Amino acid sequence: MSSKPELPVFKPHEVEAFRTAINKYRCPGAYQAGRWMVSELNRRPEVLGGSYPEKVVLRDITLRTTEQMPGVVLPPSDRLRMLRAIVEAGVQSIQIGVFGREWSTEQARADIAEVRRINPECEIVYGGLRNRGDLEIAAEIGVDNVQVWAAPYVEAAAMFSDVYARAWRGEDWRRELKLPKSVEDQVRRVAPLVAAGNELGVRVSVGLNQISFAREEYVITYCRAMHEAGAKEIMLYDGGSGMGPEAYAHMVRLVREHAPNAAIGVHTHNMFDLAVATALASAKAGATILEVSVNGYCSASGQADLAATTMALNALYGVETGIILERLTPLARLAEDVVGYRLAWNHPVTGREVFNWGGTEFVIQELKVDPLVHWCIEPALVGNERRWDITFDSGPYTMLDKLEGLGIDVEPALAETILARVKECMREVRRVLTDDEVRAIADAVRAEVAPVR
Repeated sequence: MSSKPELPVFKPHEVEAFRTAINKYRCPGAYQAGRWMVSELNRRPEVLGGSYPEKVVLRDITLRTTEQMPGVVLPPSDRLRMLRAIVEAGVQSIQIGVFGREWSTEQARADIAEVRRINPECEIVYGGLRNRGDLEIAAEIGVDNVQVWAAPYVEAAAMFSDVYARAWRGEDWRRELKLPKSVEDQVRRVAPLVAAGNELGVRVSVGLNQISFAREEYVITYCRAMHEAGAKEIMLYDGGSGMGPEAYAHMVRLVREHAPNAAIGVHTHNMFDLAVATALASAKAGATILEVSVNGYCSASGQADLAATTMALNALYGVETGIILERLTPLARLAEDVVGYRLAWNHPVTGREVFNWGGTEFVIQELKVDPLVHWCIEPALVGNERRWDITFDSGPYTMLDKLEGLGIDVEPALAETILARVKECMREVRRVLTDDEVRAIADAVRAEVAPVR
């Protein structure tokens, strides 16, 4: 019996046989060579219990949500870098600000001009519509969509109005504000804004805020009234993160039934790590606008993550988003640098180690047959990279691959010795070794066996 290791392990005809066998279990669409490999069950309506829209708009709200994050104050230059990168990533709709905050009309004009320069078709959204005057400003500076927000607990509306500023100034806010006292009062205030927006050419997005408090009767009444008023968009917001995927989907279906002419959008939060799942369930129920943010950034639990939502739609369900996929990881890294909050090492899609399967021998060796077995997405597709380390599960073949990747040429017989030394050192330092540390061990082993001159 030969004592030499077999290199390579599999003959070319065996590799081709493996590939043929693997490909028998793949279906077009669910498998795209060099892009992704997912279950074909994700594409079957009878399995899903419904079907997704052909296209979904991902509305990025990072510029607004980072203004709310604890410990984050973005200088104008960094904010502009973020805006550019988001639009350059192919985002089709971007929210650039909120009425009543400190951004001036001049700043809004500059943002809009920059968005139009990069992508004239990108929808520009502003939040917090208060009155017709805001609509007139929006129309003048070129905003496409303005969001008005209303909550179901109408009787507590004072908590979310101009009360605090007026009370501080000693004004009689109870008499002056004339806050709504019922859903009918809300409708009487919002319907004229919808009509004014239609008149001025600004899409008024009617928002139902804190949707986890809403009863079905409230949603039906409000949406019927907005349908009659000619609303072109209705958004469901869950700032408290209290709606699960099934409940959110149910509310979307109610809106679709009672406001059939309106586009439906959702704004999901992530307290239970379900923001993406809830957004997806809503899309399957009929929502075609999903609000997301880069890295899920927002105060509290955060939003649905742009990258994870994009790839779930594109890869799992075959839904077009228009996002330039290879921009996703560079955008995530830029946002980390600008905002200051780092992602978890295994953050979906864009985490630094999310494509690192450690160094398990058969997993690393299978890359020579097919890279989309233990990796469902090709990392380069999203601008990320596949990584692996020498771990306690690594064998000599993977050790040889690591050395080759480091540009170190050794006799195969030395691989076991080097691997043993690497593992011994790992036990001492209680971590995987860096490439430089592996290189130093390999150099030491090679020096020990070098012929004496």
